Amino acid sequence: MSNSVKAALRDRYCKPEWAIFFEVSNGTGFRGHRYADAVAMNLYPSRGLEIHGFEIKTYRSDWLKELKNPDKAEPIFKYCDKWWIVAEKGIVKPGELPSTWGLIEHNNGKLRQDTDAPRLKPIPLDKTFAAALLRRAGEADTDAINAIVNRESARIHDRASKRADDEVVRRTRTFDDTNKKLAEVKARTGIDLLSWTPTEEICDAIKFVLAANVLGSYNNVRRLRDEAANFVKNIDAALSKLKDKQT
Repeated sequence: MSNSVKAALRDRYCKPEWAIFFEVSNGTGFRGHRYADAVAMNLYPSRGLEIHGFEIKTYRSDWLKELKNPDKAEPIFKYCDKWWIVAEKGIVKPGELPSTWGLIEHNNGKLRQDTDAPRLKPIPLDKTFAAALLRRAGEADTDAINAIVNRESARIHDRASKRADDEVVRRTRTFDDTNKKLAEVKARTGIDLLSWTPTEEICDAIKFVLAANVLGSYNNVRRLRDEAANFVKNIDAALSKLKDKQT
């Protein structure tokens, strides 16, 4: 049974008006030998407490097999006020539907009534069939809980996937920016930093240049020039004294 069809039926025949059960037998124990894909019971006395039976067909071959043996539905059909075929769109061809059945088509997660099911003359429920319904009633809550868990798991998975995708985009952008800057350094200096082994002297020189650049106002640069000039002047004076002593 398609989970999508099951979910769509659960939405269509929902509380508080309806109670719906899936894979319902005509009885319990050895008396249960026929199954309906779903049975829904209306809970409003004003609506006659109707019981609807459903056979779900996902493939054309399943539908053709059903047509060859329509009497197999009888053990549950006899309790129903209406009997429906729920099929994927296009599976049931015009003229194929038995006169006592209705057709609901499933397409893209939604149900659309194609042919209304005629009102039948059901026999009263006996204890055997009531027991079969009650057995499925106990499993209905489990199905609902599983459906909620599955939806929440899918939501968490989608959120985690989006977070991972965002992180990949962020890291890719950082990587591209870094490569762009390294390429620019190489173009301007000829230094390939990816294959370059920095020495202490070169690192000190870079730090000096960066410090000068950070303090790169006109007055600071001028002061650095004056200090350098004085340094050269002092060196020249020292060299001159050394020359005089040697002569």
